[in-house]
Amino acid sequence: MNQSILPGGQRYYDTPLGVLCLESWFAKPRGHLRNPRSFDYPVVYEVLEGVDIPGLLHHPGDQLLELLIDRARFLERGGIKVIAGSCGFMARYQRQVAEAVSVPVVLSSLTLLSWLEVVHGPAASLGVLTADADALGEAHLRGAGRASGTDGLSIEGLQQAPEFREVILAGRRHDLDMELIAEEVAAATRRLMGRGPLDAIVLECTDLSAFADVVRDVSGLPVYDIVQAIDLVVAGQDRSSVHEACAR
Repeated sequence: MNQSILPGGQRYYDTPLGVLCLESWFAKPRGHLRNPRSFDYPVVYEVLEGVDIPGLLHHPGDQLLELLIDRARFLERGGIKVIAGSCGFMARYQRQVAEAVSVPVVLSSLTLLSWLEVVHGPAASLGVLTADADALGEAHLRGAGRASGTDGLSIEGLQQAPEFREVILAGRRHDLDMELIAEEVAAATRRLMGRGPLDAIVLECTDLSAFADVVRDVSGLPVYDIVQAIDLVVAGQDRSSVHEACAR
């Protein structure tokens, strides 16, 4: 092949990451996967119009799975090398979406749990901070690859935190009070720590990634989130494109 020819036929070029996104309008601070400056490589956002957080949390179904698969295949055909999800509760569809495409898929940070149980040792105690502890169940954990589901995990949610609930869960406002959210995340972290000794914490909710340092400061523990999970998978495709991200 002529080395001067740059092959075409794709929608995206030098764009390793595509994110399947719920429709939402609240602010996305840096550190959030919906903020492209959270990554040191190009990213494409595919918004699933009409699919919001309440719908995913409380009314999941086959139609949503079909839509996720359709949009994942669309991104793959366009040249995307890694597909991610904008909400940790997409974990219930992780296996089916990954089976439907030939590129790596990481729909949720919950996919890290089984790996972390190896990394931190079989006796390690892991905590999960989630948007809604009442909505997080066996289907999500098993979908993410954790055979034992919720067993052995300490789980704490922010469903009763006023600012978090008003802006993120209910979508009644779009402006985000960063100080209030940080206080609510800190309080949830203290409640989680009060459940017993932990070795590490996973942030299920992608909206918590921007507050990971708050959780680290309060807990004094290793904290893992969706951005780290994505960086790891993208690095497997092209390590040079994420050397700065991996150094964070």
